[in-house]
Amino acid sequence: MTGRLRIVIADDELDIRDGFRRLLGKLGCNVVGEAASGAELVELCRTELPDVVITDIRMPELSGLDAAKQIRQTQTIPIIVVSARERPTEQDSEFIQAFLTKPVSGPDLDAAIKNVVAAPL
Repeated sequence: MTGRLRIVIADDELDIRDGFRRLLGKLGCNVVGEAASGAELVELCRTELPDVVITDIRMPELSGLDAAKQIRQTQTIPIIVVSARERPTEQDSEFIQAFLTKPVSGPDLDAAIKNVVAAPL
């Protein structure tokens, strides 16, 4: 079910974005954009209209959580947040649909994508 989904990924570390791109490719997903900051992520969501967003929390200019809040003000895109250190708060659950701890495995990412796509927003 994850195949052919249009995904935007955001992380300020290129090697992390590369890892997500590889994992998503193996899952049959189409990565339509990559952002290195929260501000870039917001803009990519406006232009690419992805099916799902995967974003780190800590990024320059605008955090992944702040970007998620901005995105959800105008779009109903499921958002998966990933982080090695931080966890979203209960208040953040209004803007995000899933949280994964880095490093993210292929099966965990696949399950999260399937869950957020199937769940109503």
